[in-house]
Amino acid sequence: MSRTLLTIRPYAEELERFFMMNAKVLLTSAIRSHSRLLFPLCSFLYTTVFWMILAFLPVFLKDRQMADPVIGMVFGAYSISALLLMLPLGLLADRFSPKRILLFGALLTLIHIQGLKAAATAWQFVALAVCGGMGWATFQIVLLALYLKVIGEEQRGRNVAFYTTGQFLGFGAGPLLAGMLWGEINYAQLMTIAEGACLLLTLAVCGLEDSTPIRFDWGDYRRDLRKPHIVLFLLVYFFYATHLGVEHTAFTLLMKDNLAFSGRQIGLVFFAVGLWMGFLSPVAGHRFDVGQNLLPFLFFGLLISAVFQVMTGYAERPLGMAGVRILHTLGDTPVLLAMGILTAAFFPVGRLGGNSAAVYTGRTLGVFIGNVGAGALAPLVGYDGVFMVSGLFLMALTLLFYPKMRRYLTLGTGNHAG
Repeated sequence: MSRTLLTIRPYAEELERFFMMNAKVLLTSAIRSHSRLLFPLCSFLYTTVFWMILAFLPVFLKDRQMADPVIGMVFGAYSISALLLMLPLGLLADRFSPKRILLFGALLTLIHIQGLKAAATAWQFVALAVCGGMGWATFQIVLLALYLKVIGEEQRGRNVAFYTTGQFLGFGAGPLLAGMLWGEINYAQLMTIAEGACLLLTLAVCGLEDSTPIRFDWGDYRRDLRKPHIVLFLLVYFFYATHLGVEHTAFTLLMKDNLAFSGRQIGLVFFAVGLWMGFLSPVAGHRFDVGQNLLPFLFFGLLISAVFQVMTGYAERPLGMAGVRILHTLGDTPVLLAMGILTAAFFPVGRLGGNSAAVYTGRTLGVFIGNVGAGALAPLVGYDGVFMVSGLFLMALTLLFYPKMRRYLTLGTGNHAG
């Protein structure tokens, strides 16, 4: 009996080591998968908070008797402060702990929300917009860069779509919640609810998987950004983003002032669009993983976005507006998804923080131009006219850039990280 046990013991010990090793691997994998689920949750929460603040801020400022150029300046301050901070944030995300930087961004967002509850003058709102823009930039840059670092290269389309689905649902949920409550509570009370959502965001950030910092050479970033396909990528994203700036500044005011929509109707329009984009994003991500061709996503997405940006100026009723904006996002969703996939594909993983910051800098500069342009044009052509101008501008540039896009903005040979 003892001899039999002595014979079996080595095999039993080997079997025990095998199961322990595999259990450890499975447990680590399960924890990592759970942590990665927090990324789209954080994406959803920060977008919800951001749009809960911004959706009715133009109306609130109008109620304070502030002129359209002043409102454009406030929204421009969000963009320009984010713009100035993006590159430093991206480089810090490569060099230090991205999770700690995100916690700092959550603190800035809480300070921003607190300040909005007490602000009274235009310059106070501009100063708070600077603080809010810095918090927004932190989540825009560092959260996405950290996610792209941890997901790897397999099923990139699906994984990026999973992340952007959180953003799109937040784009719907924030304005919906604000719209449902608008008129029942004041703006300060709405900001108290935004504070609660921001605290949930802070808790979710604490559970994120962190990345390993790297030592970098400034020249590596310069060489990345000088490549022809990267230059074109940045230009296309910049011009596309101008119409997003128009939407930030003028969309709510178009519905409220021109079309006399109620707060509830405005919130439902935002929610319908966000819900549709959240549904469409995984479908588009799967199509990319199957086909691996981004040019149709970009070209037709840009054209569709431009056409229905123009048509937004002709919508008159809530249902019609929701329909036009849903058709508009048939363009926005694949374009935004393609931009995320190209960012992950074009740049080395170790330098994704700094390089994705450069990408978002181009985007934010475009948003800023759209913010200020909308504020300047609105007194001349009306809010509906602003949408028509921005749509025609995007359409013309899409057609102008198409030959270059066809040559450079693919994931074929030569246009990949390295």
